[in-house]
Amino acid sequence: MKKRFRKIGIAARLTAVVAVILAVFLVPWVWQVAKLAQDKAREEANASMRASTGLLMSDLKILKGDAAHYPAEGTAEYDLLRANLWRDGIDTPYYNVDTPYIIRYYDENHKRVLIRSPLMLYYYASSAMYYGIDLSGFSEQSLREMNEAFNHDHDLEPIITVYGRQVKTDTQFVFFPNRIQIAYEEWTAQMPVEETNQFCSYEDDYIRGKWIFRTDEVMEGYFDALRYLDTELRAIDGENIPDEEWAEVRASQRYVGTFQGMPYDDEVLLATAALVNRENAYGTCFHLMLPITIALYLIFLFLFYKIVRRMVSDPLVDTAREANRVSILAFDEFKPDLNRGDEIGELNRALSEMAATLHTRWDSERDLEDKRQQFVSAASHDLKTPLALIGGYAEAIAQDISPEENARYLAAIEQETDRMNGLVREMLDYTRLDRTDELKNRKTLNLTALVNDMLTEYAPLFEKRRLTADIADGVRIRGDETLLRRAVGCLLENAAKYSPENGRVSVRLTNSRNHLLTVENDCEPIPEDELPRLFEMFYRGDKARDRAGGHGLGLAILQKILALHGLTCKAENIKGGVRFIVCNKD
Repeated sequence: MKKRFRKIGIAARLTAVVAVILAVFLVPWVWQVAKLAQDKAREEANASMRASTGLLMSDLKILKGDAAHYPAEGTAEYDLLRANLWRDGIDTPYYNVDTPYIIRYYDENHKRVLIRSPLMLYYYASSAMYYGIDLSGFSEQSLREMNEAFNHDHDLEPIITVYGRQVKTDTQFVFFPNRIQIAYEEWTAQMPVEETNQFCSYEDDYIRGKWIFRTDEVMEGYFDALRYLDTELRAIDGENIPDEEWAEVRASQRYVGTFQGMPYDDEVLLATAALVNRENAYGTCFHLMLPITIALYLIFLFLFYKIVRRMVSDPLVDTAREANRVSILAFDEFKPDLNRGDEIGELNRALSEMAATLHTRWDSERDLEDKRQQFVSAASHDLKTPLALIGGYAEAIAQDISPEENARYLAAIEQETDRMNGLVREMLDYTRLDRTDELKNRKTLNLTALVNDMLTEYAPLFEKRRLTADIADGVRIRGDETLLRRAVGCLLENAAKYSPENGRVSVRLTNSRNHLLTVENDCEPIPEDELPRLFEMFYRGDKARDRAGGHGLGLAILQKILALHGLTCKAENIKGGVRFIVCNKD
């Protein structure tokens, strides 16, 4: 699990952590809101129940002041009492299950009588009158079948005929049916009622109109209320209620509410319940809030993931991609975002600096490798010829041709050996100078005196040349005397070597570091494309090779010495010759 978590991206990790933290706080909050919603619904139910109980008890006192005079079940007085207890018939032509009730009492013959909340069906007549029909005397199955018949998709509204007894109160007509016919189907009440009246929706033009019955909500509320009240009432009476029945009641309830049971006039037991539909009260607040909260929770996590990915993960992926380009030495494609002001920007800038350093070192290593290959190739070439000559001379000596020839061959071998020793010495000097970053024996030198001494030392080389010198007085420089002598000697030797007999050689020393030392000599002009390469290791022009002079390291060593002193040397063609200028490196 830990390994799998490590493979997940940063954005997903942070989102998971935030999701857990939010869930820790959201779950208790949602639970608390749900509890508050439920408590609110129960509070509303309690208020409705208290009001309903007060009204019901008041009506009972008005209608029958003494419990001993309550009518027997099935009598006209019983139906009148029931009709008067139904208060919502005129004002609200829809059955309301907010305040159902059950009344138990004993009649004059000490028979147990039950009055419970009616299930009312209303017929809206053309006379703008409401006719209430109490359907509570029918079974649950019969009511569901009638409900389906009421709502059957007929071309013409079916004829509905109700047989039973009509009771008129002060406010309305209430019909207590014994039988109901819808089209060609008939249902009979479980509690028989004497048939004294007939109600037909189509035979009487006066009452022709529309049936009003919100079937699903009305019936389900009615069934739940009866189950709830009857079970609770039996519990108050002291009857033993099986656990299975309690479970059935609780499972069937689609409402939240409260129940109250109380004795009334000693022999009357009154039960009232206030039920609030979960979908309308508790459900609206919780069931609607819950999916909205979950949706907002998921949307927030999605947006958080996108933001973190955009701000952190994607830039890090870009940085990793750029770092990979550095790792494969693709410096030309390396383009990190250096404009960010955050930590990732700092990382990109540090990576850019590292890439620049690596690029420089890579270029240096590549140049060094090129020089090494050039070094090996040139050294092999320059050592190959003398080694071949020495081998030929040695073979000739082995044949013992003559003493004179042997002596000549030995002299040639010695000459070629000296030549190879000189080449090896110069290669070692160049390698040593190439590894030197700064001078160790630096001191203030009189450059005027040094150049004059070198002209005197190299005077034999210019016996057959026309040498002119213009040496300024008091020219001083900080540096290594040995290396500077070698650099000046290299320029003088090069001028003598490549100038013709009776050719002109000019040496000039000034106090200006822009033209510190200038050496000119007559010779054939050097091709312009070769001038920048004269100071490369082992580079010699074709004409120089034909003259059999040097190994191509002299000017390279000269440039190395001058670089250690902050100087450089440039070559340019002049009329009839070449000029070498030693000047400031900058």
